[in-house]
Amino acid sequence: MKSSVPSCGFFVLWIMILAMPGGMKAGSRQVSLSVEQIQRQLKADEVMLEYFLTDSSAEVNAISQESSFFVNQSLDQIFWCSLRTFRKKMKSAEPSDFLFSGEVLYLFLIKPIEDFLAGRHRLIIIPDERLTGLPFEAFIRSDDLAVGAFGRDLHYLIHDFEVVYHSSRECWNESALRRMTGQTDTGDFQFAFIGFSPAFSHNKNSAALPRSKTEIAEIGEMFRQTGLSARSLGDACTGRECFKKMACLGKIVHLATHCIPPCRDRRESGFFICGQNHDGGKNRLWEGLLSGDDIEAMNLKADLIVLNACGSGDGSWKSDILPNSFPLIFIKAGARNIISTLWNVNDNLAGDFMRDFYRSWLSGKSYSQALREVKLQWISCRETTIPTIWAPYVLMGE
Repeated sequence: MKSSVPSCGFFVLWIMILAMPGGMKAGSRQVSLSVEQIQRQLKADEVMLEYFLTDSSAEVNAISQESSFFVNQSLDQIFWCSLRTFRKKMKSAEPSDFLFSGEVLYLFLIKPIEDFLAGRHRLIIIPDERLTGLPFEAFIRSDDLAVGAFGRDLHYLIHDFEVVYHSSRECWNESALRRMTGQTDTGDFQFAFIGFSPAFSHNKNSAALPRSKTEIAEIGEMFRQTGLSARSLGDACTGRECFKKMACLGKIVHLATHCIPPCRDRRESGFFICGQNHDGGKNRLWEGLLSGDDIEAMNLKADLIVLNACGSGDGSWKSDILPNSFPLIFIKAGARNIISTLWNVNDNLAGDFMRDFYRSWLSGKSYSQALREVKLQWISCRETTIPTIWAPYVLMGE
């Protein structure tokens, strides 16, 4: 596949000039948690990147264990146009026009701090509201690429770093403190893995997800083969109360289902956890919906929640008071880490991706390491190289 982006060397050169240190000034954004407090929780190979955007500038606060770096990068119409294009093309079946926009976003948002990131392996990204839901992993570094490179030849940010997201430095620090003080002991779970999949084979109101039932069954078997306990629930889980009870028993809780993205009324958005077809009107139909309010009222201890459903990571990541995204709601309910999707995913590929993820994690890698490894494997394969397929999966948490 060839990119349809015209030659734009002049514009790229001009943007690179803007991205150089001479075009920056010290950041002045005030936040409630000090750099020193964050540094005490960071590991040696981690950097926290915190973004604040206005219409004309992007402030980046970069914090490592031993130092920090603050820059204020000027923004222009090329940036905002590229941001809109990139967000749109990432979701397209043929994202041929994402190449230039991916390079521009790298130049504006990563290039100014590139030297500070040298030698690091893990990025904790706290995006501005206008960057929420943007897969930084798919930003493209163009300095060492041949003209016309595409697909497997591109150098994405994920080639260089593991990537984790969070809503704020305060929320991240709170979960990091719980981990360090032993308040998140995960040794007393009944199951290492619990998978939920209604499959919807008997529900005329929802599209069937036949592969999702196979997905949780095969992942459960992978756990058992390594000596870990697993439970796979399909139509055996008959409603919200069943989910609430069972979800508290698993270290990893995996949902392969349909998602209704967040809306104004959180009682009418959520995840379907019951696949049976009910008669009797709207009230019966919604009995199988696990809403945002239901999730927030739970007392979860799960180490990882996987939301393998279309657009499960959609919504705002910034409101800690009244969260309007499912990853943030699950974290507020007590879960430590969340894997969600930024846009629609194919039923078949979604199952394959998660099986590869668990295979990597069960080999001894961390969640962020396993997610990066799978993405690199998929990038290297011609059939799955486009970011539309691998980029929607993102990790929020510690």
